[in-house]
Amino acid sequence: MERDRRRLALDFHRHLHDVWGRLAGSVPGGWVERAGGLRCIATGSSRPTFNLALTSRDLREPSAALDAAGDRFRSAGLDWLLKLQPGLDDEVLDHARRRGMHLEEEPVYAIALRPWTVTAPRPSTALSIDVAGAETIDHAVRGVAEAFDADPGDIGRELGPNLLTIPTFTVFIGHLAQEPVATAMLATTRHAGVAGIYSVATRPAHRGRGFATAVTAAALAAAAAQGYDTAVLEPSPAGAPMYRRMGFAPLTSTFEAIVTSSEGP
Repeated sequence: MERDRRRLALDFHRHLHDVWGRLAGSVPGGWVERAGGLRCIATGSSRPTFNLALTSRDLREPSAALDAAGDRFRSAGLDWLLKLQPGLDDEVLDHARRRGMHLEEEPVYAIALRPWTVTAPRPSTALSIDVAGAETIDHAVRGVAEAFDADPGDIGRELGPNLLTIPTFTVFIGHLAQEPVATAMLATTRHAGVAGIYSVATRPAHRGRGFATAVTAAALAAAAAQGYDTAVLEPSPAGAPMYRRMGFAPLTSTFEAIVTSSEGP
């Protein structure tokens, strides 16, 4: 990496604040508030992974911050995700563990874009890749919903037409004979110098043909063209081997705990 790992991990943290704050601001009823030094970001989704708490600079008392975040999400009737980074959020991690919160470690991968663009995998010749617009964003919604066995209405609320209002977000759709088969989203943060890859999905009937690699490569190429030298993503266990083959490498981890609105943090 062109930046040292510690600095890049900090940049990833700033990127998370930016991406999730913009996403919540694009959804009707979404909100971003500080609670006891944690930044609570809510889309209002029934899925807790779309309502999350991140640490912020004014964090002073981790235990009180966890209480305040729990109270805020509980008042909104939302399940939520506490998302922390080792080395940055150690005090909060310690308090969360003392409270018996079930924290799962999730990897974060990064790739240096400049050498990658020279050796980038060739996209499938059968696949045409386009940037989603008003007439095609629903293709991406249906593809993501089918790939993750989710309700299209739920997906469309957070990852639908609202994304077209965020200038730093770009959705790529891969079509096979005019049928949408794969998607990937690029979200950039200029002040952190980081490009993030999100919502990579292939419809089940079309997996194993390199389509996810192709749409991810299109998003990375766009990030490089915009002047970014580093991209990050949080891979699923199933997707991690593909990203490693593309040249991604482990950068850091996050520790995550889902908290229901009926329980304390």
